[in-house]
Amino acid sequence: MKTSTLFGATLCTFLAAGAHAQSSVAIYGFVDVGIRHVNNSGVGSITSEASGGYRTSRLGFRGTEDLGGGTFAGFKLEAAVGADTGTAGSTTVAGQFFNRGSYVELGNKSYGTVRLGLDLNPTYVTWFENDPWYGIGMGSAGNLFNTTQNGPLRSVFGPVSNTETTTFYTRNMVQYFSPNVGGFFGVVAYAPREGALSSAGAAQQAHFRLGYNAGGPFKAAISRATSHAQVVAAGPVSLEVDTDANASYDFGPVKLAAAWRQFKADTSKQNNYFLAATIPLHSGNLQGWYGRSKMSGTVAANLVPGTSAGSIDRDGAAMWVLGYQYFLSKRTTLYTTAAHLSNHGHSFLSLPGGPAVTIANFAGHTSTGYEVGISHAF
Repeated sequence: MKTSTLFGATLCTFLAAGAHAQSSVAIYGFVDVGIRHVNNSGVGSITSEASGGYRTSRLGFRGTEDLGGGTFAGFKLEAAVGADTGTAGSTTVAGQFFNRGSYVELGNKSYGTVRLGLDLNPTYVTWFENDPWYGIGMGSAGNLFNTTQNGPLRSVFGPVSNTETTTFYTRNMVQYFSPNVGGFFGVVAYAPREGALSSAGAAQQAHFRLGYNAGGPFKAAISRATSHAQVVAAGPVSLEVDTDANASYDFGPVKLAAAWRQFKADTSKQNNYFLAATIPLHSGNLQGWYGRSKMSGTVAANLVPGTSAGSIDRDGAAMWVLGYQYFLSKRTTLYTTAAHLSNHGHSFLSLPGGPAVTIANFAGHTSTGYEVGISHAF
């Protein structure tokens, strides 16, 4: 069938929906606050109250409308909330209130869904869906990489916040989600840069994701993305390639999972992986994971202050996390988490909530922390 004919048939399916549409709108969110203590060796320690140790505190609005014939429309607007201080929205991009999702979609059970707007990108979903902490707080697998370090992410995106790179969310994105056929599914996405800089979180991106989920104990996925970003208006547009894969198997008494992710720029590369386990216990879960990151190659662009161009082959980090969640109800969870991160070479990564660190005072050092808190969903 010609592409134009298939597109026309799909569009007619969407437009030929019944007149008796039904709709629903929900307000939802999490309020998560805990007490956190982080010690960065040789620098000091901080005890603080922090938002988002187990689940990101957030406020969201979502809605769907049944258009008939298996066709639906929907939307999502979601903002992060600093529940410990009462702040909301992005802390790094001015004017970005709905920083955790802002999109509209149109879908059909037989033909798939098209979504437009800001959303978690397919590559990040592949990385975080097997992380027991879903990329949140002290236990996040995202603590293994950051634009504060010399490497492919900093070379391409510069010294912006890690959350404003394409490793998490993508703005101006068009996504297509295929229906699940025999357990197999796919996602393709594209986002234009629109001439904006990485300081505004902008990048031109192309994504694909292929996965298997038949509702059984085994699940797996693989993703790949290319990102073109510009740090300064007069500077070059650089390319970063982000590739990852995951697999999990639920044995019943324990669920085991693994994930791998690689960032690659022109002359540098970073490999990240973790192994995770979840053990269901009476009224709770015992969870843990071990992860590594390793740099290779050379860097020359957007260098960390106080460093010079050259090899990053010895740089990287190792991290382990152990945590327990006790479910008071379906909505309310008590949690505790302990984590230890050790740096190698010139890496100076640290757990969130600790004293500020630099390559001068923390390269090769360790960061240790724990937290206890409560998370409530509504």
